[in-house]
Amino acid sequence: MRQAFARAVMAATGIAAIAGVLFSAPVAGADTLRIGVLGGKAVSDDFAAQKCLAHDLADGLSAPVQILALPSGDELRQALIVGAVDMAALSTRSYSALWRAHPGAVQPVLATLGRGGAMGYRAVALSRPGAEIDTLDRLKGKNIGFADRRSMPGYFVPSVALERAGLNTEGDLKSVQFGGGYHATLTALESGAVDAALTWRSDSGADSVSGAGPLQRFQASSHTNFIEFWRSPLMPNGPVVLRKALPESIKKIVTNRIAALGETAPDCLAMAFGLPVTGVFPVTHADYETFIVADHKRISLSVASN
Repeated sequence: MRQAFARAVMAATGIAAIAGVLFSAPVAGADTLRIGVLGGKAVSDDFAAQKCLAHDLADGLSAPVQILALPSGDELRQALIVGAVDMAALSTRSYSALWRAHPGAVQPVLATLGRGGAMGYRAVALSRPGAEIDTLDRLKGKNIGFADRRSMPGYFVPSVALERAGLNTEGDLKSVQFGGGYHATLTALESGAVDAALTWRSDSGADSVSGAGPLQRFQASSHTNFIEFWRSPLMPNGPVVLRKALPESIKKIVTNRIAALGETAPDCLAMAFGLPVTGVFPVTHADYETFIVADHKRISLSVASN
């Protein structure tokens, strides 16, 4: 275990204001697994919310586990990059930012299940009944509606997902229109102002889409039924990441212990991560590639417009 973890030299990293508390294992080695969390003084005083997770991992590793509170997402990502933190739960956008700054520094291993078991969301393409648009190929030369040119689920994610599925949104379509919101875009589809519309659904399983999201709210108020003829890959909730340089044996133990807690004590993970966690499921970097490309597109267009 002495060789399992790199020792962090905090003075050399430029990471500010990190407070930590150490949870010891029954048979502690000399090295420490460091879990990074976001929070200020109230979090760093006793880390009560993280005790369940820290003690469970310390038992599994037979090594101390330390909780480190960092004041911002930027500091947390930097701590992961330089090895001052070995593990953290990130938002999807935070993982995208870390990957752009230092590809391969961390490895996503699990993502959290949200309320109702939601794994994340999928972009979906909709048409009107009788419109004879039932595949992406039939969108060529048609008018398509997105919700908002500034929105990740309302434009960037679905546009990139469409392009990765083989539809060039710049060259294959007659026009791309922005409704200014989901309700307006779905109203445009209902009226025939656009031939197809893109929105999203919350996903509660590999083959199911749950009843949450703008489409369900629109249908409940208008009693309009659309045809869903395409859906994107899952855009998972934010990942639990481990530093890529950790030994595989350590990553396996940590992953398995957290997965077990997701089954038996999701409230423990909810407290530790500060999220509405109802469980976890396995992920890899490949599951986030569409989102990362979409996020890069968002940033590039934002920079270009300034």
